[in-house]
Amino acid sequence: MHSQTSPTKVKWCFVMENTIKVICYGVGVIGGKIAKAILKKKGITIVGAVDVAKEKVGKDLGEVLGLDKKLGVTVTDDPEELFSNIEADIVVHCTSSYLHQVYPQIIQCVKAGLNVVSTCEELSFPFDKYPELASRIDKLALDYGVTVLGTGINPGYLMDTLSIVLTAPCLRVDHIEVTRMMNSAKRRIPFQKKIGTGLTKEEFIEKMKNKIITGHVGLYESISMIAAALGWKLDRIEEFDPEPVIADRDLETPYTKVPKGHVAGLKSIAKGYMNEKEVIVLNFVAYAHVPEEYDEIIIKGEPNIHEKIIGGVHGDIGTVAMVVNAIPKVLNAEPGLLTMKDIALPSAAVEDMRIYVA
Repeated sequence: MHSQTSPTKVKWCFVMENTIKVICYGVGVIGGKIAKAILKKKGITIVGAVDVAKEKVGKDLGEVLGLDKKLGVTVTDDPEELFSNIEADIVVHCTSSYLHQVYPQIIQCVKAGLNVVSTCEELSFPFDKYPELASRIDKLALDYGVTVLGTGINPGYLMDTLSIVLTAPCLRVDHIEVTRMMNSAKRRIPFQKKIGTGLTKEEFIEKMKNKIITGHVGLYESISMIAAALGWKLDRIEEFDPEPVIADRDLETPYTKVPKGHVAGLKSIAKGYMNEKEVIVLNFVAYAHVPEEYDEIIIKGEPNIHEKIIGGVHGDIGTVAMVVNAIPKVLNAEPGLLTMKDIALPSAAVEDMRIYVA
């Protein structure tokens, strides 16, 4: 885990007159939405874009984003060349959920002297599951004086950071249970595919077994982050196989029609144990036309705390906002591989982005 000792290099301070320069690494559905959000902000600009999709490479980013204007930024599939020719402060990284896949990309950014904020779920708290990779990223980031952060709405906020903050007025915490109940019919097509929307139960089981679909990624990381923040030494973390939620009637989403008896979504559960007692439970439920959407955190301790966000937080909007709002936090943070529990208190950056940077 990242050490709080002084880094090899001291991180620079930002000058108010400068504009924060961003490279977008991955401009798919979420990466594209993040890029559009950045374009609406003051004091920040996109100076480069990377993607591997052949239909995007060589085109102006404005065209790729579906804008009615060119941005003067050409999408490339050669990040090394881009990094050597473009001056930037930070990379917004949106390519994969899995650390072993993004590790070479993150290392490449760090070696170019670039800070990184990534949507990679397994990067949100990789120290327990991938200690060697996490240690290498942390050491290299310290050597180059940059910060690396994995974040998003979940993991990154709803099922970990928010839970951690809600324990602040507690003298004692005995048990934490978090439930995210989502209407997946509102979500983008890749998400609906990821949770098996429209499959038969048999197809769902087979595709989960062969990792053709993944369900939610990040419950393990969220439990690890909560435990680390509370100083809990867990015996183990159990991630249970996702269970399909079967439609009790014919359903329709913007992506597909779900016949009665087919898969409308899924339910995923993970638990953390300490002294052989269950102390953290995360319930992730997402299916088409769920009766009630909400995000709920129940803390048992002294005192008990019960928080419920009626209607829940929209996943795509929340992820975009978490990443964009994290940019000044990352630029202000000490070097190394950090997590949401390590950086300054998360908040919206609604004005000129430069005023949030020291």
